[in-house]
Amino acid sequence: MVGIDASELRPASLRELFPEARFIGAQDIQVSRLAVDSAACRRGDLIVVDCATADPQQAIAEALARGAAGILCEQLLPCPLPQCVVPDALAATALVADALAGRPTRDVYTVGVIGPAGKTTTALLVAAALRAAGIRTAYNTDLGTCDGVLQVTPGHAVNDPIGQSQWLADTRDCGCETAVLELNERMLANHCLEPLQLDLLVITGNPGRTGEFGPHQLQTALDHLNPEGMVVVSADSPQAVRMVTDAGVRRLTYGLRKQADISAKVFEQVAGQTTLLITAGDTTAAMETQLTGPAMASNQLAAVAVGMLAELDLPRAIEAVVSVKQIPGRMDRITGYDTAAVVLDSADTPGRLSETLRTLRRERQGGRLWCVVAADERAEDVQHANLGAAAERFADRAIYTSGAGGKEAFLATSHAMLDGVRRPAEPRLIADRQRAIEWAVAHAAPEDTILIAGGYASDSPHAHRSTIEADRRLVEEAQERPATPRAVMPATIPFPVA
Repeated sequence: MVGIDASELRPASLRELFPEARFIGAQDIQVSRLAVDSAACRRGDLIVVDCATADPQQAIAEALARGAAGILCEQLLPCPLPQCVVPDALAATALVADALAGRPTRDVYTVGVIGPAGKTTTALLVAAALRAAGIRTAYNTDLGTCDGVLQVTPGHAVNDPIGQSQWLADTRDCGCETAVLELNERMLANHCLEPLQLDLLVITGNPGRTGEFGPHQLQTALDHLNPEGMVVVSADSPQAVRMVTDAGVRRLTYGLRKQADISAKVFEQVAGQTTLLITAGDTTAAMETQLTGPAMASNQLAAVAVGMLAELDLPRAIEAVVSVKQIPGRMDRITGYDTAAVVLDSADTPGRLSETLRTLRRERQGGRLWCVVAADERAEDVQHANLGAAAERFADRAIYTSGAGGKEAFLATSHAMLDGVRRPAEPRLIADRQRAIEWAVAHAAPEDTILIAGGYASDSPHAHRSTIEADRRLVEEAQERPATPRAVMPATIPFPVA
């Protein structure tokens, strides 16, 4: 989104929004429409000039030619238009967008979901738990959005301040009481949290260190928590618990390994099903779920905790969570007759791949574990090497293939993955993703398990879902073909280990 129209609302006053800002050429600037791209500017718009990413001279020329009413920027620009100079133009953009949308953040109870992995799954499960409690709930995730009425997979991600403000305004107009937001890296970088005061923050997994300069992402989210808000945090994540404790906010803990307010034990784990015993206070109940593995169990436990905060008792909270049978690309199992089971999972980091492979090793009953893995071409070589090491350690057979970036980046990423393995002669390299999947399905035995990991587009929910569904169709078509004789499988020449 490049602009927000608020013609039916009272124009926003930049003097009221930013009383400490410096105004050049005017005492105040009244805004009725905001444009963050000078090419999309129209007469009367306020244009945002981010000198770090845009050419200010070109932006000024286009703003003047298109009849802009003013400029929001971080430094004085040589331009006759009225200017509002603020310390951070992107953060200010988020506040202006919220004001133009009628400040929906004040009308909707906001739930943020943050963490290194499991955000999408947890957000969808939390939405299901809240709806089971009779609360009309909207959500915004990498797999799609819902405004409380329509569920869609948009062609663009809602991860910018203008798009988020419009979406929150739509959820308010649809009568939603609650909005669940998956807080990904792009949203945080775009200052989408700036106008928000989160009422509930759900932390998944162990945040660890970001490896980037600047404040920790979790700390940023905690800074935008409502003073009366609450945090749902995993007791199995000491760093997250410590950061929440230091923030001095109310918390509810969940955990699989350590003592928590809501705890669980894996009672049984078989292919396609995990049985948990969940305890909250003096109540214990069993949960059978098709979303298998400890990582999924932790995500489900977080959603159960939110359900209980919404005044569901433990059995009803469990029932709401297990009603979600399948999530595309998240331990997404495909079975067929006399053919290997296939699991689609967006495990594109070494940690997530290791966790997924460990889960599948525990579930299998005989047979080998195959891993068809694609590296994210945007990641660093060391991460590619660790991805290769994880596949070698936990899978019996590894196949490297291309991801959403196509075959152009395959040579570089596959060689980087080979740098992390001890037996580089064993992995099979197939650049064409379709051929890689078809080869694995054709040569795996019926008792084997195949994991197809990573390689899914992340540009938008529609692109993400489309690439997952494309793999699903490939697998189903391959499973219907006649079985390949196992004897024709190529032998592997042992490679000497130093």
